[in-house]
Amino acid sequence: MTDPLQVSELVNYVKRELESDSLLQQVQVVGEVSNFKRHSSGHLYFTLKDEQSKMKAVMFARDASRVKTDVRDGARVVLTARLSVYLASGEMQLYVERMMEDGVGALYEAYVRLKDDLETRGWFEESLKQPLPTLPGRIGIVTSPKGAALHDIATTLRRRYPQAAIIFAPVLVQGKEAVPQIARAIQLMNEHQACDVMVIGRGGGSIEELWAFNEIDVVTAIHESNIPIVSAVGHETDFTIADFVADVRAATPTAAAELVTPEAAELEKRVADLKRRLTRNYDQYIKERKDRVTRLAGSYGLKSPRVLLGLKQERLDRAEMGLSRISKQMMQVKQQALGDVSKRLQRIPLRERLSDQGRELIRTRKQLERIHHVMRSKQERLYQMIARLDSVSPTQVLLRGYTYVEQDGQLVRSVHQLSDQTFRVQFHDGSILAKREDEDEDGNGTNL
Repeated sequence: MTDPLQVSELVNYVKRELESDSLLQQVQVVGEVSNFKRHSSGHLYFTLKDEQSKMKAVMFARDASRVKTDVRDGARVVLTARLSVYLASGEMQLYVERMMEDGVGALYEAYVRLKDDLETRGWFEESLKQPLPTLPGRIGIVTSPKGAALHDIATTLRRRYPQAAIIFAPVLVQGKEAVPQIARAIQLMNEHQACDVMVIGRGGGSIEELWAFNEIDVVTAIHESNIPIVSAVGHETDFTIADFVADVRAATPTAAAELVTPEAAELEKRVADLKRRLTRNYDQYIKERKDRVTRLAGSYGLKSPRVLLGLKQERLDRAEMGLSRISKQMMQVKQQALGDVSKRLQRIPLRERLSDQGRELIRTRKQLERIHHVMRSKQERLYQMIARLDSVSPTQVLLRGYTYVEQDGQLVRSVHQLSDQTFRVQFHDGSILAKREDEDEDGNGTNL
């Protein structure tokens, strides 16, 4: 016989045995709540009972904050808890992790199974999410015509972005008929390309009321949609599988409307910014072009047309001399060749000489024709160059009635450049000497 155990030793032994049983570390228990008490710390204390037994239970504040069930005496609930022993009293106690109303447990298990399955398939991956359009022209809404969600979405859209057309698909959002209606509405929107972005959802409710958005038919329609979808089911704390599969999840229907639309004031600000940038770029472009014109106007060639004309005339003279030199060289070569032929002819019999001379004359004639053709081409190019030079000549400007003024060999661009000495006024057919004459205060001219 072993030594007797202390009470605490026995209680600890029982506690260890219970906690070593994995089955008892996450067990679901259904029963009725009694002796319910919510502590100021947020912890929940109550007794769970049925017709034959009862057991104390505690739910710590962290887990209690996620409970959506209205916990009260007499409520039937399903608990997910672990079983252990409270050392101070030696009583078995349930340490609750999750709590829901009786009847919801099966739905919750189905929710978890489908969520895990779709997550394994990769339906929640970010790479599958479509971006929302920046400026949608048509916004689709799939919800109940009687719920507050439609009013909240439509009001927000009209306030923020009245330019967009609203395409509304009325459906049931709970009950047996809700699932096929919601799925078909999403499919029809895609088949007819009815909108650029789609909002689906409803207001808050219990898990049973939101269940249509956890059904595989609705979730599949969302997954296969080519139109970006924003899911706005329930309140901020409500999560459905539609939220995970949709391209974007909104906390509320109003938030969904804000996500799919830009704000008019923000658009006006962006347009104003673009207008300022365009104006600034245009002004810079004009300034650069003006600076370039100023630089060209002040260039050497435009400042001194006589110098420019002189350079052109020099190039023309050089071309003319080059043509003359080439012509003389070619004539000398041909004369030398003709002399050589003449000497050879003198050394052969007359008949052969005449025959060879005839052939040579023919060749010489053809060569002279080619030379003549070359000379004509060179001459035509010379005339073209003279014509181009003449078109930019100041003389052509003078022929149209303009004159220019020189003083001390310099062009005069302003009356303020003239000194008291005489200056020359150049016409197209000659020039005259003139002197400056200013007007006095009475409008009479005064010679300087």
